[in-house]
Amino acid sequence: MRVKKVTVGFIQENCYIIYDEESKDAVIVDPGAEGDEILEALNGLNLRAILGTHGHIDHVGQVGYIKSLFKVPFYLSNRDKFLLKEELFPSFSKALGTYPCPEPDYDLDGIDRIQVGSIHLQVIKTPGHTPGGVSFYSKEDNFVLVGDTLFSGSIGRTDLPGGDPFQLSQSLKRLMELPDDTIVYSGHGPNSRIDKERLTNPFITGRFQIR
Repeated sequence: MRVKKVTVGFIQENCYIIYDEESKDAVIVDPGAEGDEILEALNGLNLRAILGTHGHIDHVGQVGYIKSLFKVPFYLSNRDKFLLKEELFPSFSKALGTYPCPEPDYDLDGIDRIQVGSIHLQVIKTPGHTPGGVSFYSKEDNFVLVGDTLFSGSIGRTDLPGGDPFQLSQSLKRLMELPDDTIVYSGHGPNSRIDKERLTNPFITGRFQIR
C-alpha cells in the first residue's frame, strides 16, 4: 500500500489517501476541508471507504460531501459521534467550508482490523485527544496514521470536549510499542518516526507533562 498526503484548509489538516497500486483500491482518511482537492488527488483510484481517526470537524468536514458523490461507508468510533455537530470554535465550520457529517456506517469501537477491497489496516484504539480516537496501522507497509494523537515533537491537545490527559498518555505508550522505523503520519505537520518520537518528543520522554 502507498500513502498520499493532501494538506487542506487554513489550519493545514493532513488528509491521507491509502491505496493499492495494483488494484487501485483506495480509502480516504480524515477528509477535513477542500473536498474537490481531495477528490482530484484520487486521480482515478477506486474509492472503497472513508475512515476517521476522530470526530473533530477539521477532520470530518468533507465526509458528507464525498459520500454524496461516492456511495462508500464511513468508519468512525461511535464514542466521537457527539463531536460531529460540535463547532469547537466560533464560525469554525464556516471558515473551513464544511458539510454536515453523517453518522458512521461502521463503529470502530468494535473493529480491530479493516479490510475493504485490497486495503488492510489494523485499528489501534488511541483515545485522549477525543474519546473515540483511533490510529490506522500497517505492519506490512510500515506506517501508522495517528490523527491528532501524536505530532512530530508534540501531542494532541486535551482541553477540547472529551479530551483526557490520562487516556492520551496511555495511547502514546501504545504507539511507542510499534517498531522503531514505523513512519508516523499525523493529522497536522510533518511526518516522523516512532524511534524519533520515543527519543526526542518531550511529552514522551517526560520532560513535559501531559495536561
